[in-house]
Amino acid sequence: MSLIKNFQEYGNHLTELEVECFHKLLSFQDLQPNLTISSLSEALNVSTTTIFRMVKKLNYKTFMDFRYDLLYHRRDEYEYTSRCDNVCDTIEKEIKDTMSMLRHLDIGKAIESIVQAKNVLVCSSGMNKYVAKILAVKLSLFGIRTIYPDDNWFLYLEANHLTSEDFVIVISRGGETKDIIDVMKTAKMNGCQILLISEKINSTMSKLSDYTVNVSVSKDEGYDIDSRLHMHLAIEYLLRELVNQHLYSKKYL
Repeated sequence: MSLIKNFQEYGNHLTELEVECFHKLLSFQDLQPNLTISSLSEALNVSTTTIFRMVKKLNYKTFMDFRYDLLYHRRDEYEYTSRCDNVCDTIEKEIKDTMSMLRHLDIGKAIESIVQAKNVLVCSSGMNKYVAKILAVKLSLFGIRTIYPDDNWFLYLEANHLTSEDFVIVISRGGETKDIIDVMKTAKMNGCQILLISEKINSTMSKLSDYTVNVSVSKDEGYDIDSRLHMHLAIEYLLRELVNQHLYSKKYL
C-alpha cells in the first residue's frame, strides 16, 4: 500500500477535519514510531473516532496498516541503523533475551492439551500469518488435526464451532488485534484452552490465555522491518517440546 496513493484514490471521502488531520500528519514534527490512535488523537487535538474514521475511509483495514504506511512515507526522517561489523554477533545478541525466556518456560500441560485436543485452531494476522502457517503445517505432519483459516472472517466462523475438546494457539506481537481478540473470546466461551505467543507480557490477549510464551520485543520502524525471528524461535521451541514430550511414541514417527 502507499499512503499518498490511498489518499489520492479515497481522499474525496474524507471530511474537512479528516483532511486537515491527514495533512498535519505529513508534516508532524514529533511523530513517534510507536504511535497509537490515542496518542495521535491527543497530539492532533481530535477524537479517536475521527482518527479511526479517517483510517477506514482511506481503505486501511487496521490502524497498524495505516501507521506502517505513514512511517514508511516518512522513513527518511529516521536515523538509519549503522552497519553492523559482525552480523552473526548482532543476531546472537538479539535472540539471547528470547532464549532466556524460553529456557525458563514450563509448558508441559499446554503440550499435553495440544496432543489430546480434537482440533487445534491456529490464529494470527499480518506478517505473523507466515509463521502461523509453518506451525499449522508442522502440527498437521505430526498427526494433529489443525485448522488454519487464512481469512479472519473464516477464522471467526471456525471459532464458533469449537468445543472444550479443542485447543487454540494465537501468534501476536502486541496482543491487541481486535479480530483475533474476538476469536479468542468466542473460543473461551466455548470452553477452549488458549496458548498465546507474544512480545507483550500484559495485553488483552494475555488475559484471555491459559498459557503464554513471551519472546523478546523487536523493533519495527523506519528501515528496520522485523522478520518475526523471535516468533519463529518460539514455534520451533513449541514443536521440539511436542516431539520430546509426546510424539516419539507415536507410530507415524
